[in-house]
Amino acid sequence: MSLATTRGVLAVSLLCLGCASPAPATAGDEEAPTSAAAPEPAHPTWAASTVVRSDEAFRITHYWSKGPSLRSETMVGIRPIVTIVAGDRYWVYDELGRSGLEIGRAPAAMAEDAGRTRPFGNDLEELIERGGEHVETSAFGGVPVEIWRLTNSSGRRTLWVTSSQPKLPVRVENFDRETGEIAVLEYSGWRRGIELPDRAFVPPPDLDLQRYDYETFIRTVIENDSLGRAPILYPRLLHGPRPD
Repeated sequence: MSLATTRGVLAVSLLCLGCASPAPATAGDEEAPTSAAAPEPAHPTWAASTVVRSDEAFRITHYWSKGPSLRSETMVGIRPIVTIVAGDRYWVYDELGRSGLEIGRAPAAMAEDAGRTRPFGNDLEELIERGGEHVETSAFGGVPVEIWRLTNSSGRRTLWVTSSQPKLPVRVENFDRETGEIAVLEYSGWRRGIELPDRAFVPPPDLDLQRYDYETFIRTVIENDSLGRAPILYPRLLHGPRPD
């Protein structure tokens, strides 16, 4: 998510997905493990929500993950958009229109799967990767946090993460130098170790999907500028890290 495109992180309603809905939580809260001695599952699960506020948008996104697999549900205008990333496939579709895209992921994107704690909420790792620095320790909503910052020619990104391990993102503030716009993204409802069925990461069979291998998709986007069916909300999970 670039300094100028926080508004690209969008929204949706939470589905049960066959498990009990997590209780409301304040930003940065995390569910305690059921047992301190319980081993980490082979495919750890996570869930969280984000809200984006800017001059142009108020958007909510809900995320679930199981190992490297991601499901997100987002409202883009009046269109509920579901994104599923699992194995070598990236699906994005309009829940109401029942149409979307199935794309083969780039090898560079799949190569990053093994090194991630989860496929979303990696704001701190990406900020450090781009040269961000720790600037101070504070509190946010009563939660001790570290504040990290990256400033460059595009603008400024400030990130609040929990001081305790694991360091979970709580708030991201982006200043766009060109437009002067400030967009704020806040995380809430962090949970891990929840029950998630495998079917949550498989698209339904009745979708009208345009299917592409990765190279064909890239050529199609370049030629057509836009595919018009559904937006690619998590480009790194499709393309891999962007070149500096």
